[in-house]
Amino acid sequence: MSKNTAEIALQEAEKMWLAGKIPEAREYFLRASLLYRENGDVQGEAAALVLSGDFEAENGHRDMARQVYTQARTLYAHRGDQRDQAAILVRMGKLAQEEEKRHEAEQFYASAEEMYKSASDHSGLAHVAKRRGALERDQGHASQALGHYQRALALYQRGSDTLGQAGVLKVLAGMYRHTGEADTAHEYYEQALELYREAGDALGEATVNHGMGRLLLHLGNPEEARKPLQAARHLFAAIGHLKGEESAIRDLYQAEEQSAPRPAPRPAPR
Repeated sequence: MSKNTAEIALQEAEKMWLAGKIPEAREYFLRASLLYRENGDVQGEAAALVLSGDFEAENGHRDMARQVYTQARTLYAHRGDQRDQAAILVRMGKLAQEEEKRHEAEQFYASAEEMYKSASDHSGLAHVAKRRGALERDQGHASQALGHYQRALALYQRGSDTLGQAGVLKVLAGMYRHTGEADTAHEYYEQALELYREAGDALGEATVNHGMGRLLLHLGNPEEARKPLQAARHLFAAIGHLKGEESAIRDLYQAEEQSAPRPAPRPAPR
């Protein structure tokens, strides 16, 4: 069985994932990991398992995600890959966080941070800081969350991680959007959009455009909101992200309704 066959199965799994076809995606992820194993490609098998875990986590199947992550971590441990093990620990921390197990989440993040430090991985350390920011944000501790996010941004910059920077800027924009600081939110969205374009990340570009469009809608600027919402819709469609496309279309309808001229009131009868 060729390595290309495993790669094709993994590509199909990701396509099914974006299209919202859960059983099909799960089947392709399983097929890809088995094919990598048959080829003796431990790195490929582990990577397929991690993606499969991400897929399960996104769809709310945390126990299944945890199981798959554990399998992947075992493979990485045999190879002595500290960075990859740390990345899985961060994911496990996120799962614990979603289950409101703060202490468990902090333990996972602390273990991941130790591994990243020993590997001198600035992007990895930034990722931990970002997750800690999310932990504080979910607890309603806005100032502490902002501190972690700003540290994450500085670490991503130090590691020349363009996508990492874009991701933090997008989160910061969302936070400022919800606190009513529209100008700051718009500025961060613009910075994130530029970085996603630079990196060629269509999904990131789509989500930022969508967030910017929603911000403008909230501010009562439906005409200005149309452009980023249209961009988001086309980008989501191009990569086959049906949920994102449907959401952008709904917001476009809202923009159309808000910007439609309203009929002049009829004069009262005499």
